[in-house]
Amino acid sequence: MFKIKNIETYIIQVPLLVPLKMSGVHIEHCDNTVVKITANNGKVGWGEAPYAPFFNGETSRGMVAAIDFMKDRLLGKEILQQSDIKDAISSTIYGNSGAKSAIDMALYDLFGKSEDKPLYETLGGAKRDKVPMIWLVAGGDDEFKLLAEKVDQGFVSFKVKVGTNNVHEDIERSYQAQRILDHNYTLSADANQGFNRSDALIFASKTGDIGLDFFEQPVTGKDIDTMVECNARSYAPIGVDEGIHNIDDIKIHHDRKAANGGSLKMIKFGGVAQLFEAANLMHSYDMHINLAGKAANTSIGSAAIAHFTRALPSLDWDASLSSQYLSDDIAENPVKVIEGHIITPDDGPGLGINIDEDKLNQYSIKL
Repeated sequence: MFKIKNIETYIIQVPLLVPLKMSGVHIEHCDNTVVKITANNGKVGWGEAPYAPFFNGETSRGMVAAIDFMKDRLLGKEILQQSDIKDAISSTIYGNSGAKSAIDMALYDLFGKSEDKPLYETLGGAKRDKVPMIWLVAGGDDEFKLLAEKVDQGFVSFKVKVGTNNVHEDIERSYQAQRILDHNYTLSADANQGFNRSDALIFASKTGDIGLDFFEQPVTGKDIDTMVECNARSYAPIGVDEGIHNIDDIKIHHDRKAANGGSLKMIKFGGVAQLFEAANLMHSYDMHINLAGKAANTSIGSAAIAHFTRALPSLDWDASLSSQYLSDDIAENPVKVIEGHIITPDDGPGLGINIDEDKLNQYSIKL
């Protein structure tokens, strides 16, 4: 089908419209590694992975270094079928799931373009037309004003970022969000590992009164025992995010009743095939599935998520895009959210987006 002719890397930093406050981090701009892969047929594929040292141990410069190492083992590789993508990447370097996911995404984009099909069609076809985008209530003086505005715009799914304040303050913020929503919309809370055991259990005990639909990653991903306790105490289902990076992690959380669902991200699993393997396992366990990008993807990463939302076996905990929080985008046709629902790009095969390389260079930093 095609051979890998060239691999280029960029680090881009695009300012956010409003800073995002999450446990342990305050984000004012994205810091992402972008990969451009050119094939021998002249087609170009794009991939992206965000800076996430607290999540998977990878920084943007580290990912660029890893990709430079992988490059010599990938140039000239022939991709004839989808399974060749995972096989080509897996043995190039140990770990480095973020760097691998950026290359993987670009190759899937190329695969779709080479077959002249949108990405979701190459992944088995559409299971649904569209899904709600989760709007983050993530701190700032205007967080509840923005929440009310998003309701007026048609958004139906919201998530309060907790674990950044005193637990009682985060409980009150969650109540305030629910007072605005009046139990007519989906509302969840995500601590991003920010609570200690005591505070996590306090918050978990209030999820029913608040009316949360799920409570995500209350404590550090390694603290399975407290996840089990939270799940037993919480009225709302407990979700796992930072605690799952592979199939075995999902099995452990399921078997120990540490979580009823989880959040899937490309950078955790290292590739599309691995992400779908995880989704299929969770579906077989009747676990809830959420799909998310890391703050903050451009429309490259968001386009991939949009296609995945169409093709995953189930997606009852909705999806998070982060390109909507950026002040600008490097795509000529950024991923759209209309009336609170993610619209899959359809301006061509593969990811279905076109990159404005002038903007790519504008937001790139020197390596």
